[in-house]
This record gives sequence, structure tokens and C-alpha cells, in this order.
Amino acid sequence: MPGATIEDCLSTVGLAVAKLSGSLSAEWALIKKAYFKKILVCHPDKGGDATVFRDVQASFEVLRKLFEESAIDSFASASDKSTSESYKGSKEDFKGSQAPSWEYYAEAAKEVSATYRVELARSARSRCQAKGGKKACCQTPPFIEKGAIRIGFMLETGGYGLWTHLECWRVPSKVWLGFPDPAKCKDKTKFEKALVRMSEVSLSGVKELKAAERKKIVRYVMDKTHWSFGGNADKVKKKPAKSDSGATGGKPQKVTSSETSLAIAGKARERFVMPVPGQKGAPKGSLAGQTFVVTGLFPEIGGGEGLAMGKDKVKKMIKSFGGKVASAVSGRTDVLVVGKDPGFSKVTKARKSGKTRLLSLHDVKVGVERGSLEEGAKSKPMLIRSFSKGFAQRRGGPRSLADSASKADLAIASGSKSMAKKITGDKQKATKKREKARAAKLKLKALKMTASGKKRSAPAMGAATATQRKSKLRKLQ
Repeated sequence: MPGATIEDCLSTVGLAVAKLSGSLSAEWALIKKAYFKKILVCHPDKGGDATVFRDVQASFEVLRKLFEESAIDSFASASDKSTSESYKGSKEDFKGSQAPSWEYYAEAAKEVSATYRVELARSARSRCQAKGGKKACCQTPPFIEKGAIRIGFMLETGGYGLWTHLECWRVPSKVWLGFPDPAKCKDKTKFEKALVRMSEVSLSGVKELKAAERKKIVRYVMDKTHWSFGGNADKVKKKPAKSDSGATGGKPQKVTSSETSLAIAGKARERFVMPVPGQKGAPKGSLAGQTFVVTGLFPEIGGGEGLAMGKDKVKKMIKSFGGKVASAVSGRTDVLVVGKDPGFSKVTKARKSGKTRLLSLHDVKVGVERGSLEEGAKSKPMLIRSFSKGFAQRRGGPRSLADSASKADLAIASGSKSMAKKITGDKQKATKKREKARAAKLKLKALKMTASGKKRSAPAMGAATATQRKSKLRKLQ
């Protein structure tokens, strides 16, 4: 049976166990790449075998569930795990359902992670970004209420943003191409199953919602007037997938037909391979006795969204090597692991601390693989070009502590030592100059008062004690 074990499922989607390496996330990236490559070849729309197509679909669904639920530590190490029941269930789910079009898989193959995410708003701070004619947000003010369903788009940082109300969402072709035609299919269950299967492919988060919230989404997507291009597949712009051929030396593989021509990425963006204790020379306990704080985004790892992108996996890796993870920088912090767009406050505190070192995730990886962070640390100070912009946009845009920081503090946090010293030196010179001028002014005033025979009044001396005032008066006399 094609899906008897994890190894069988991997073989069905076109990937050998021997080709798997690295963390679970790294393995999943390879699985998705192999899956899309095979599914586009065996799709019935292109003359492929329908039985093979269903086997590939079901096998991928088994693997997707294992990854999504973190049911295993590694596909390679658990390759002999039985999946026969899960495979049979997936095959049963696909029976009688309409297969997503070839174009749907071609669109999904272009992205490493799901392009869209649905979730409940965690606060009332996110602004609905729906603009244009039919789908412009009609609420005033256009903020998404806490607990309301919202849909976001994956940004360049690796997190999700540009949120919209469900009612304002224009369902994109990358999503609706995976649905059956509402004019022919009125079964809400099939639409819900299609939404769930999109997780880790084009639309994530559906499985995390409650049944009532899923039903709202199903009712919405079953209305074709909410679809982009009115649900007309012929109007969907066919764009080739981006290729990293320049970096890898390979060329994208093309799948052509008389109807369309789409290029499949020859190699998806490589993800960071997390070190594992006891593997590839990484000794256990390499980080024992050290306290870490994590800041910034880690899109190279994936997992999580928004300001939490990749952080949980980084923390898990640190703990696996015996390190302790804290939430804030303090006098006990040994290392601040810095990702993309780190927090200005944490970086500033770490810079000013004589104990805390700033290391990238790559530095930490090199260190643990050598058995000591001293070996993996860089000799030069880390330069940081941009800091976190904070939470989603609100009135006036996102708020960042870096935007309101002084030039000296910004230079110190970014790691520009020469600039920080120059600014600090100029500031100290200006302060000394002001203090000198003030002292001269007070001395001149005292001389004038002595010459006129007048005593300086007590209020002019500020909030000094009576003894101090008498002492100063005696000196003036």
C-alpha cells in the first residue's frame, strides 16, 4: 500500500528518505518541493493518472498532518512509523470530491510558506486594509475588533500583516482555485475540508478555529461574488514562479501545455537547518549554565507569525542544548540572540551591559556545533540596520522606540561605535561648555552683589537648607 508507513508516503510524493536532512522544518520544505513537482506532472488536467494523483494527494495529507501537529521529531528518524489508518482516512476524504485545478497547485508551488493566514484578532489595534471598489472597508473607524475573524497576507519579513475583516476579504485565486465550483457543489463539508487541506500550502490557520468560526468562513467563500476575477480561471494572470537559479546554478523546470505555461521553481529558498544535540558534532549541553534572550524575527526558520516569527523554535533549540531562556535582558543575561528587526530596547540594554553578547542565530549554531559559543562568536561588534516597528499600524503608523531615540542612543544600539563616541563626545563638550558659562554668570552676579553691598536673597539660592544659605551668604560677604 502506498501509504503504509512514512517512508511509503515520502516515496509516493517523490522523495527518498536518504535525501532528508536537518530539522523538521527543513525536511518539510523538501517534502513540499517534491510534492508539487510530482502533483503537477500526474494531475488529470494534464493527462496524468487519476489513481496516482489521489495516492499522491493522500500521502501528502498524511505528512502534512504529522508536520502540523509536530507528532514526530523528524520524518527521517520516524520513517518506519505506521500511517496506514491515517492514509486510508485521507483517501476516504478525497472520494467523491472535485480535485483542485492544475493552476491551483502551480500557484501554490511558487511559495515556500502559506501566502495567507486566517485567525481571530488578538487586539483591536489592527486596521482593515481592504481598499478599492467593491471590497473597501465600510466600517468607521476601520479597526478589526478583538476576537473577530481576520485574514492576513505574508510580508517580506516572514510574518503576516495587511489584515482585513472577513467581510472585506476578496478571496484570491491562490485560494479559490482549490475550491469546488459553488454552482455545482453545495456541500459545505467539502468546502471546509478544502480549507483545512490548504494549511501549510496557501491558507493557514483554519484548523485552529472553532467549528462556528469555520462555518462563517465556509459560508463566505461559497459565495462566488467574493472571489477575485469573479472566479473566472481564464482571467487569472499566469506568472512564472521565481527561481533561485542564480544562486544554485540550476534552471527552473517548465511544464507547458497549449493552455498555459508556468515555471516551477527549481529550488525553493533554503531554510536554516537547526542543530540537534548529539548530531553532526554538536555536543549536548553546549549552552549549559548560560542565560539567553531572543529578539527579532527568524523567517529562515518559520513557525509562528507576526512578531513571534520563528522565536519558539529558537528557544526550543537553546533549551535542547541546556541553555536557559529569559524574556527580558538583565544583569544575568549572557547572550542576546538577534534576528531580523530586533527590539530597540533589548538591544540597547544588551549593548550597555558589560556582560551580554549579541549573537546571530548563525553564530549560535556555529558555537554549539563546536562545543562553545566562544568559538562561534564574531570578533567585530554586530551592526544592526533596522529595528522592530512594533505592532500593526494604527493612527500615525507603527510605533518604534528607535524612531524617538536620540542620535547617540541609536548609534550605540546599531553598533556604530565611532559614531556613538563622536556624538557622546560632542554632547559632553556641549554640557561642559554650558556648565562653565553658568558658573561664570553666577560668579559675575556674586561680584556685582558684593560691590553694591547687598546680600543674595535666600529664594535665589534654590531649595537649600538654612545652614547652607548662611554659609553661602558668609562666603559672598
